[in-house]
Amino acid sequence: MTSLVDQHGRVVRDLRISITPRCNFNCVYCHPLAAHFHEPAGTLTLENVQHVLAAAVGLGMSSVRFTGGEPLLRRDLAQMVACARELGVEDVSITTNATLLERRLPELLEAGLTRVNISLDAVSREAFQKLTKTDKLDTVWRGINALFAARLEPVKLNAVVIRGVNDSEIPALAELTKTMPLHMRFIEYMHLNNADCDDYQRDFFSGAETKARIENSFGELASVPTDPSAPARLFKIPAWSGCVGFINPISEPFCGACSRMRVTSDAKVRPCLLTDRELDARAALASPDPVRALQDVFLVAAHRKVASGVTSPVARPRTMLSIGG
Repeated sequence: MTSLVDQHGRVVRDLRISITPRCNFNCVYCHPLAAHFHEPAGTLTLENVQHVLAAAVGLGMSSVRFTGGEPLLRRDLAQMVACARELGVEDVSITTNATLLERRLPELLEAGLTRVNISLDAVSREAFQKLTKTDKLDTVWRGINALFAARLEPVKLNAVVIRGVNDSEIPALAELTKTMPLHMRFIEYMHLNNADCDDYQRDFFSGAETKARIENSFGELASVPTDPSAPARLFKIPAWSGCVGFINPISEPFCGACSRMRVTSDAKVRPCLLTDRELDARAALASPDPVRALQDVFLVAAHRKVASGVTSPVARPRTMLSIGG
């Protein structure tokens, strides 16, 4: 099997596929397309996703994550999961807000789903509503509990921290790991294309500040050995059940060991999760041999992966991406 290696010698083995721009939340840091019944024109079809998966597996990729928007809005998600597993993908996961997870988890488990990441930016109802513009916190918790019941571990929760919005939630989110064997990961807020730069500087809350907030509440965190290619650096409070993690794409870019590539819901291949540089794969999908043509696109994208990322929270605007590993 061919390995996909970028120009800096890093092996690309993880693929993120956004299968919809739609979401039933309206989070303040994301602003997705509303959850209309139909996908917008140009969204990847099931057949498109099957070709993308075949191309990726042929290049040695062994981990696939389906994202959105909210991927559980796609009725054919289980078919995509099953296709990935049938092609030999070892690690098939989703990133979700979990509002539909309790209902859809059985079919996804039957299809071969191996892991789930859940976005949870607050534990208090007031902060949750402020962030998501919904009142579905109880539904989210039912989805989380369904994962524990199914023993689909580790359960990973992701929180984007925004100053003045949910930074006060940090201790309560971290305290979830006291009795639950989950990973609570805190993600630095990334700049949006439509965000005012002064507002962004005001709202940015660094991973170092988050870590200090947790240690001020519960004591010193102990480092946990972590896969160098994973975006999160893991720690735990001794004797607690779970771990806390920090994903710091702005203050501590994790480009050096990056193994990831992304396909957007409108058929663009992004060699880097932290920039908007992309290649259009639509012509490849329409070609007589879409798998081979897509592999050519992946090879070009790998050559264009950057060696290092931004190091400042005042970097140029970019589109918000799902980066939780």
